[in-house]
Amino acid sequence: MIAMTTISSVTDLAVAKTDDLIDACMDWRVLAGLLAFYLVVSKPLVFFLRDGFGVDPKGFLLKQFVFWHNVVLAIFSGIVFMKSLPIMIDVLKSGGWEGLHVDAKFFDGTDFGWWAKVFYCSKFYEFIDTWILILKGKEASFLQVYHHTGIAIAMWAACVTGSNWVVWPVVLNSFIHTLMYTYFAAATLGYRSPLAKMLTTMQLTQFVMGIILSSSTYIYGKATQEQVASLVFIQVYAVGLIYLFKQMYNNKYNKNKNKNKNKNKNKNKEA
Repeated sequence: MIAMTTISSVTDLAVAKTDDLIDACMDWRVLAGLLAFYLVVSKPLVFFLRDGFGVDPKGFLLKQFVFWHNVVLAIFSGIVFMKSLPIMIDVLKSGGWEGLHVDAKFFDGTDFGWWAKVFYCSKFYEFIDTWILILKGKEASFLQVYHHTGIAIAMWAACVTGSNWVVWPVVLNSFIHTLMYTYFAAATLGYRSPLAKMLTTMQLTQFVMGIILSSSTYIYGKATQEQVASLVFIQVYAVGLIYLFKQMYNNKYNKNKNKNKNKNKNKNKEA
């Protein structure tokens, strides 16, 4: 009995502390401060720590850290997906497509709003993706920095305005991230899947689907100006992502295809 009471008290305390942390992250000054740290301070700091401590880019410790980092994000993303999807389906059954996009009870009256805020907070943890690249002696691409910065702002705007459209980024992105970070964890152990190209295609598809599906918000005309503005922001940001991901896709996959074509042409000429 005493043990159960203790566990219950610890659980309640953990939930309360989590809610306090989430509420703190909703403050625009916290968002601005964390983004400033990520964009301005973190890169030279990680360089300094890497060189100062002599981090081995191919060392066992870094490899273990990267592996568990990806495992944590894969599990977390899977939990968010499994928690959010049933809530979305229930609202679709009771309120239909219109209710899903404009009924305030969806974001504030169900657990979805809480999970959306938790997912938003996780975007700060994902900054570690960039720092891992630096620790490995690589350069973070503009795509990665743009991706991490933009999604943090977009998710913050969605959560502070209580926007229902955020259901699509949460459900789609958590699903893709479950697959993506699982693949990254496996790759850390040396596994190279032939499905990597398909995963990139799925990432591109989620951006397009997110733009199309969330646009239903405009149709009903019941969203606040702030909610519409936040939707416009993430859609413009997503268009940028589509462009940058398509460039990455072409550089990564089509270059190899063109190289193979040129090799075959040269072989034919020699023959």
